[in-house]
Amino acid sequence: MFGDHPTIMAHLRRPPHRLKTELGVTNTRIVSKRANSLLGVIPLGYAEETFPLANTAGVGVEIKFSLGRAIFGFILLIVGLSNLNAFFGWLALLLAISLILNAMSAVMKIKNNGGGETRLQVPILEKAKLEQFRNEVNTRLFADQQGLRHQETMGMHSMNLLNQQAQINLQEQLNRNLTDK
Repeated sequence: MFGDHPTIMAHLRRPPHRLKTELGVTNTRIVSKRANSLLGVIPLGYAEETFPLANTAGVGVEIKFSLGRAIFGFILLIVGLSNLNAFFGWLALLLAISLILNAMSAVMKIKNNGGGETRLQVPILEKAKLEQFRNEVNTRLFADQQGLRHQETMGMHSMNLLNQQAQINLQEQLNRNLTDK
């Protein structure tokens, strides 16, 4: 899913457990891969999106209750319970349970610099993971990028110097071994 190395990933699942949302953040981008579904139950492929951190203005999480989904779920629950002797009743019951379970959700909002907003919806049970992910994204978003690049560059220079010193030490040891024989 990533071309560069991910620093944090979150696997968020929706009922049924085949429908999962994957979120990842690197030092340059946010990536999401979420399942498309029919009525929140039947998988119909996936959608993958990438958001450059340089074009991201902010990330937030909100808790949302869908009244329409809950009411429709309860109507289907009543219809399903009254028709349990028919296949339609069981189907309505399964659909009602799915709608009721998905009535409350957590939503991650990713705002770009132009004011646009992308919403990634996950079940309320994954709220803690989503908030942890939001905190990590915000840490990277508002970090001193030039300072981080400078530290990485200095770390690479130090490693190069250590490698050169190790090569010199090895060469001196080989020269001593040849002169001792």
